[in-house]
Amino acid sequence: MAEFPPDDGRRHESLPDPHPDWRVIESVPEYETGWFVGGYDLIEQPDGSRKRYYWAELATAVVVTAVTDDHVLFVEQYRPTIRHEQLELPAGVVEAEESFTAAARRELREETGFRADSLSLLEDVWVATGALRHKRAYVFAEGLEPVGQELDANEFLTPRAIPIEEAIQTVRSRPTNEATLQGLTLADEEGLL
Repeated sequence: MAEFPPDDGRRHESLPDPHPDWRVIESVPEYETGWFVGGYDLIEQPDGSRKRYYWAELATAVVVTAVTDDHVLFVEQYRPTIRHEQLELPAGVVEAEESFTAAARRELREETGFRADSLSLLEDVWVATGALRHKRAYVFAEGLEPVGQELDANEFLTPRAIPIEEAIQTVRSRPTNEATLQGLTLADEEGLL
């Protein structure tokens, strides 16, 4: 049986105690890949019936909206899971004991080759709560200085800078992911773009 929560060096969010009307009979991790843990909770529902609620737990992640010289920094990369190249905001897993902004600083540096002077947390949210135990944070970065990329061995991506006024329309006109669109939207709503 997989260790739960996994002690994999990555940050995993603690779950609160269950609501008293939704009693957890058992929580069973059934499958571990090294990237996620899948399992189920057997729940006694408010009407007394029991049901298994299946979940997959992924480590906490961070998405970075970084602005320099009136441009937003993106990375272009092929995503084998959907068999398509995408334009995305820099992002990655938060390490154990690492803050959202520290993770954003590290990921931005590794993926784009820029170091940020100023980082601020825009929002942190639970993602796809019908199936996932996964928290994602959105961080805004500015005051950027080029210092050189440091890609992980499994990263094959190319940094791209898009003018701020074209950023949202550009990602909406080509394949992207929800994290990129949400990161841009949050920054725009805060008046940062």
